[in-house]
Amino acid sequence: MLIYMAATVAVFVACFLAYRSRPEKYADLMGVSALLSVVFVINNLLVTLYGFPEVILAAPILDAFLAVMIYRAWLASRESWKVVMVGALVAQLMLHVVAISMWKLSALTQHGLYLYVVAVNAFFIVQLLALGCVGVGHGLDRLRAYLSSRRGVPFAADAHQ
Repeated sequence: MLIYMAATVAVFVACFLAYRSRPEKYADLMGVSALLSVVFVINNLLVTLYGFPEVILAAPILDAFLAVMIYRAWLASRESWKVVMVGALVAQLMLHVVAISMWKLSALTQHGLYLYVVAVNAFFIVQLLALGCVGVGHGLDRLRAYLSSRRGVPFAADAHQ
């Protein structure tokens, strides 16, 4: 859980820095990363309070809310990372429906529960990568622009020659 928390914080920071640089372009990125962080915290609080597998009853609500919000943002400005996010969330919703159905029918084994957790975590990693690539990509673009603007400026080591 700590690794996922560190990754979520890192993605949030990258998205925040991109937003601070160009708020008009990265407002959706910042909003989605904030929502994903909030859903991550709420989900972990629910796991702590109610235990597992009972918490999977709340997971579809959180993921559906996030998917609808991202889909609405996609309708306003169509960017590919939003499609990846909605696709990963829809896949998670399908996993939740299958896991809850099997659990309520007493057909969910320990192995099935393990596969469910691994698959949900894999789709969460896809979501983090989709957001992180946009935020880090913007950071690399800013670094490239900064370094290319320094080409005409002599370095301190060159000043003594």
